[in-house]
Amino acid sequence: MVSSAPNSLKGTVMRIRTLVCGALLVPMLALAQPKSADDWYKEGETQYNLGNFDKAADAFKQGFALETTESKKASYLYNVAQAYRQEGKCRDALFFYKRYLALKDADTAKPLSAEKREQTERLIAEQEECVKKLDSNAQTPPGNTLPPDGAGSGSATPVVVPTGGGAGSGGKVVAQGGGGGEEGSDGEEEPTTPTNLTPPKLLNVRLDGGAAKISAGTELTIPMQASFSLVAGYPVFVQNQLEIDAGLALGFTPLPWQNTMTMEKKQGNFISALADVGATYFVAPRIGLRADVGVGVQALGGISDAGNPFTDMGAPTSGALATFAVRAAASADYLVTNNVFATIMPIAFTYSPAKEGLRPDIKSITRLDFMVGVGYRM
Repeated sequence: MVSSAPNSLKGTVMRIRTLVCGALLVPMLALAQPKSADDWYKEGETQYNLGNFDKAADAFKQGFALETTESKKASYLYNVAQAYRQEGKCRDALFFYKRYLALKDADTAKPLSAEKREQTERLIAEQEECVKKLDSNAQTPPGNTLPPDGAGSGSATPVVVPTGGGAGSGGKVVAQGGGGGEEGSDGEEEPTTPTNLTPPKLLNVRLDGGAAKISAGTELTIPMQASFSLVAGYPVFVQNQLEIDAGLALGFTPLPWQNTMTMEKKQGNFISALADVGATYFVAPRIGLRADVGVGVQALGGISDAGNPFTDMGAPTSGALATFAVRAAASADYLVTNNVFATIMPIAFTYSPAKEGLRPDIKSITRLDFMVGVGYRM
C-alpha cells in the first residue's frame, strides 16, 4: 500500500505558493495603474501617440474625473474629442467638443482665446457635417440583394465611411452593392479633400505678373507694358470665411521711351510702394474672392535726360518724379494646398495726380493692370 501523504503535501505547497504570488501581484498591479489626473493624462497621451484612440479617450476621461483644478478640466474634454475624431466617431467627438466650449465659457480664470474658439468651432462644424452624412446614410433604403455568384445587378448604395485623418476630414463616400461588389475600378477608396483649411497666422504673400495699360495725357500714347507686383500682408482678422491682412504692395513696370532730341531709345520705369489692406472671402472651401486697397507713392524714373517725352518741353529731371498714388484691385484665389495658392487679377486700377513739371496735357496718370500669379500663406 502506497501512502498519499507526499502528494497531499505537494498540493498544499502549490496552493500556498499560488496564494503568495497572487498576494504579491495584486499590489504590483495596483501600483502600475495611474493614480492621479496627471498620470491619466500621460497615459492618454501615450495611447494617442500609439494610435490607440479609444484607450486614449478612456484615459482622458479618467483624468477628467480625478482633476481637482477647475481651469484644467476642459482640456481633458478637448483631448477626448480629439481622440474620438481620430477614431472616426464624429458623434462622440461632437459632444465632447461642445462640452469643452461650455466649460471654457464658464472659466473666468483662463478664458478661451479667439483663435482657439474659432478652431474648435470649425471642428464642431466638421463633426456636425459628418453626423449628417451618417444619419443620411442610415436612412437610405436598402438596395437589391446580391446573388452568391455575384452576377446580380444589385443597386449601388452610397455609404459614408467616417475618417479621422485630421481637421477637415468629414468622411469618405464609397459605393456598395452592384457590379460584383467592387468599390471602384481598382478596388480602393478615393481619398477625400479637406473641406476646411487652416487660416494664415503669420504671412500672406503673392507675386503677380501681367500687363499694364498706362494713360498719361492726351498727346502721349504708351503701348501695353509688362507689369509685376509683390503684395505681402500680416493677417489682422480671420473669422469663418473672411480673412483680412494689412501690409505692403510693391509694383514695377518697365517703360521704354524715345528721346525726342537724339531719337535714342531709353528705358524708364514706374515703381510704386503702397500701404495695402486686402480682404479675402472664401465662397468655397478652396476658392476665395479678394479685394485690395492701397495708398502710397508712385515714381516715374529713368527720365532724367533732356528730350524725354514726359516733362514740360522735354526738360531734364534731377531724379525720379514721385507722386501720390491710390490703388484698388480685385482678384480670385484658388488654394492648391493649405499654403500655396494660384491667383488671377482681372483688374487693378491705380491713379496718381499730375506732378509739377510734367507736360501740361498730363492731368493725371492712370493704369490698368491685368495679372496672374502665385502666393504663399503661413
